[in-house]
Amino acid sequence: MPTTLKDIASHLGISAAAVSMALNGKPGVSPETREQVEAAAASLGYRTNRTGKSLRSGRTGTIGVYFPSTVMEYSLYYAEITRGIAAGLADTDLSPVLLPSALETGDVRDFPVVDGFVIVEPHSDDLGMHELLRGSTPTVCIDPPPPSAASPWGMVESDTAASTRDSLSHMLDRGTARPGLLTIETVSQWSHVVESTYLEWCRAHDVDPEIIRVSVGDSNEAIRDQLAAAMTGAPGACDGLFVCGDGFAVRIAGVLRGLGHAIGESITLVSGVDSTMMKFHTPPITSVDMDPYLYGQRAAQMLAELLREDTRPSTPRVERIPAPLVVRAT
Repeated sequence: MPTTLKDIASHLGISAAAVSMALNGKPGVSPETREQVEAAAASLGYRTNRTGKSLRSGRTGTIGVYFPSTVMEYSLYYAEITRGIAAGLADTDLSPVLLPSALETGDVRDFPVVDGFVIVEPHSDDLGMHELLRGSTPTVCIDPPPPSAASPWGMVESDTAASTRDSLSHMLDRGTARPGLLTIETVSQWSHVVESTYLEWCRAHDVDPEIIRVSVGDSNEAIRDQLAAAMTGAPGACDGLFVCGDGFAVRIAGVLRGLGHAIGESITLVSGVDSTMMKFHTPPITSVDMDPYLYGQRAAQMLAELLREDTRPSTPRVERIPAPLVVRAT
């Protein structure tokens, strides 16, 4: 039989009401009694009745996790964020619930009732994200939302500008005369910050910028044609490339090899997002360590803290996490 409040009360020789107040953090018991009750509950294997607690508190004990529609294209990165969210909620009474995309409709009316939302990488074209941020339910974003969106309660982001500058300066120190930028989307604030920082860096270093825009759905032949035009043959062609996208640098490395380049020798290559693919590629690819697990963990912890405080902050709470450059062979 599961341990009950009465079992704990009988074990300690106090009332069940005192046990309830101690376990629910309510006033009316001394700190010493609260400590004794918590210790007894742990030793007797007491587990909170979440259903009853939710009914009493008016909360569901769940957190909705909303991903962009590109979740399957970058499944490893988002899987690490999901693991981090689960870890961040492990010491709370909250559980994550994965939500479907409402990219095109913005219809979130059939979403389950939750206590708060973690919105992962808000995209400017995602109507569902805009609806969630317009609502009254507490929200924490991983990466900033677009300027057109309502403000979240909190936000966890990387120091994208600093990591982009560090990457480009490292390429320059390695002998790269004209690094280019390759982007695969224009709907995240992350990609906008990378691009604006790249242009500022080029102006500061008197470098003629080269931005190559491709899509994950483009064929290798189409990408090869764009890279050939920008990076081979002509004087002043790009001799380095910062790839703004998760996992995409591996594909670009293959295309560049097909153009006759030796990666890390005739051309430098940096990935804007690190992963095991970058680490074990031949040669290993220099990358920015975004640490998606940590982003997920900190976002979940921030949302749990905001729910405990139960008051929307006057300005969004922001935690900025360093994104160091992991220097490898390329």
